[in-house]
Amino acid sequence: MRVVNIISTKHTAPSTKKRASRRVLLTAYCLVLGAGCAYAPLRTVTPAPQPLPADIAAYYTYPSQPTDVRVQLVSEHRAFRELLVQFPLSVFGFEPTEPVVEFEWFESTQPGRRPAILFNPILGGDYPIERSVCRFLASHGFHVALVHRKTLKISPDHPVDRIELLLRQGILRIRQVVDWMETQERVDPKRMGSFGISMGGIASVITAAVEPRLKVHMIMLAGGSISDILVTSKDTLLTKPRQRYLTKNHMDLKTLDATLRQSLKTDPVRLAPYVDARRLLLVVALADRTIGRANALRLRRALGRPATIFLPTGHYTTYFLLPYLKYASLRFFKKTL
Repeated sequence: MRVVNIISTKHTAPSTKKRASRRVLLTAYCLVLGAGCAYAPLRTVTPAPQPLPADIAAYYTYPSQPTDVRVQLVSEHRAFRELLVQFPLSVFGFEPTEPVVEFEWFESTQPGRRPAILFNPILGGDYPIERSVCRFLASHGFHVALVHRKTLKISPDHPVDRIELLLRQGILRIRQVVDWMETQERVDPKRMGSFGISMGGIASVITAAVEPRLKVHMIMLAGGSISDILVTSKDTLLTKPRQRYLTKNHMDLKTLDATLRQSLKTDPVRLAPYVDARRLLLVVALADRTIGRANALRLRRALGRPATIFLPTGHYTTYFLLPYLKYASLRFFKKTL
C-alpha cells in the first residue's frame, strides 16, 4: 500500500454559542419525534439461517485482489484521521460500469486493534449525513469505511437487466473493501460489521447473506423486494425515471414488475433466508414513502423479525432523529463487536 498526495485541510470550528444553539435545536427535534419511537426486540425463538447455496456463493466471487492501492491523507483530527482509498475493482464475466473501488477510511487513533464498520450510504450525493455518522463512530474507537457508490434507478437509456449488473457489482465492491479492511494492522478482523442506510441498507442485507466476515449489521430505512420498491415508490426521484422508462418502452407497471422480478437475483428478500436475524438491528420509518412501509415490513418478516426500532417519520424526516440514531448505532456496535 502506498500513500500519495497528502492533503491537509483546516476546519474552522463554530463558536461555542452556535454549537450550543445547535444542540438545543437537535434535542428539541429528538424530544418531539422520539415520543413516537418504539423498539421491538428479537423474538425469543429465531430459526438459524439456511446455508448459502454454492451457486449463490459462486455468483459473488471475484479474482484475486489487485495490489495497486492508492491512499490519500485527507485530514487529521484528535480522535481519528480521514483517508481516501482507491483500487481497481476485480470482476470476471462482465464489464464493470464503475471500475474503481473508492471509499473514505476514518481511522480511529485509539491504540490497539480496533473493530471496523463498513458503511453503505444512500445512493449518489456528497454523503454529508453518512460522513457525520462515520466521524462520530470513529471518535468512539471504531474504524469506518464509507463506500462510494453511484445512484441506482430505472433509466430509459438502459435495459432493466442492467440493474442486476449494478447490484452485483456493488456487492463485489463491498467484499473487496472487506478484503482491504481485514489486512490493516490496526483492524481486528474478527470484529467487523456494517451500517447501511436506504439503498445502502438493502446492500447491507445482501452482504449479510454472502459475506461472513462482517459479523453484525445495522440496517436503516431498507425494504424489499427491489422490484416492489421500484414499482410502488412515491418518491419523485424514482417515479420520474420510472415513468420515462415506461413511456419510452411502451410498457405498463405490471409488465415492468414482471420483468424486474425475472431479472433481479441480487435482492434482499430473495437472500433473507441466509441472514442471521440475531446479528441485525433494523430501523423502520413507518411513514416512509420512498421505500414504502409495506416493503420495509415485508423485508423485516423475511429476515425473521429481527430487533427493530420503529420511527414515526418518513424517509427524509428520519434524519431529524440522527443524534438519537448515532447513539443507538454506537450502543449496538459496542455490544456486538
